Amino acid sequence: MSNSTKKATSPLLPPLWRERVDVVGKVAEDLCLRSAVVGGCVRDLFLGFVPRDWDVVVEGQAALLVQRAAKALSARVVEHPRFMTFTLHFADGTHLDVATARAESYPTPGVLPVVRPATLAEDARRRDFTANALYLQLSFEPGVLLDPTGGQADMNAGVLRVLHDQSFVDDPTRLFRAARYSSRYGWAVEGKTLDLIYRAVAEDSPKSVSLVRLRHELFRILEEENPAPALRVTWEWGLWKYWDPTWEFNDTQIEKVKAAPRQSPPLQRLAVFLGPNPVTVAATLKRFSAPIELRKSVLGFLGGER
Repeated sequence: MSNSTKKATSPLLPPLWRERVDVVGKVAEDLCLRSAVVGGCVRDLFLGFVPRDWDVVVEGQAALLVQRAAKALSARVVEHPRFMTFTLHFADGTHLDVATARAESYPTPGVLPVVRPATLAEDARRRDFTANALYLQLSFEPGVLLDPTGGQADMNAGVLRVLHDQSFVDDPTRLFRAARYSSRYGWAVEGKTLDLIYRAVAEDSPKSVSLVRLRHELFRILEEENPAPALRVTWEWGLWKYWDPTWEFNDTQIEKVKAAPRQSPPLQRLAVFLGPNPVTVAATLKRFSAPIELRKSVLGFLGGER
């Protein structure tokens, strides 16, 4: 794996998480497994933010490592076998995802991928953007940053770059993520990446994605500290029609969404964004297969029937 950089990266981690991932790294080394903190948490650490989500990837089967690390950390384990991933749940309500490094293939566009074990280098190539393909090693060479796709240079330049030409076809939810990341960090979308975005929309690639997954992307945007820029970008890219072809961008409404409290799930912002008519809001949430309790909560903010 090329583009390795030795840096004093461990001070970037908050003490609690440094302690946790150090345990994972030590167990991995005892098992002769290569391991690294990966993805969005590494991106945010280098940008000076405290990550909301933490991910570790292991080159090799992660099951035994997870069992030993969970015991050492007094964590509860939930397995997600389809994606070779485990979640360690801690008593303070936080969690750590640990995955086997994997390669992905898409039987048809827009569906969830088929995965197989792979090397860290192959794992990097399956990711969405260069900024999310950063690996901070935990075992054998702790503190070494692996940056095989030039993610750190792109972040320094304020550029969002996709990893391959089929990315938005394989998984069109990456279109919404591109809007979210570029808006959150104020990054420019690299020219070829922007061309691929417009091509994917012109070819209606998001039609291959289920409404449930599209709903998740809307929720994630509404959960941003300031959702207004990403909502505007998704509108400008022509993505709103995949949520609902009747929706129209309204500056006043978007400002009200921005002013509503930030929550997860974004109940009040959903009420403002989808409102004000409780009947149409209820129909939209039902079409999105939103959980019944979530629908009731959103309608409660509109004074609708529970």
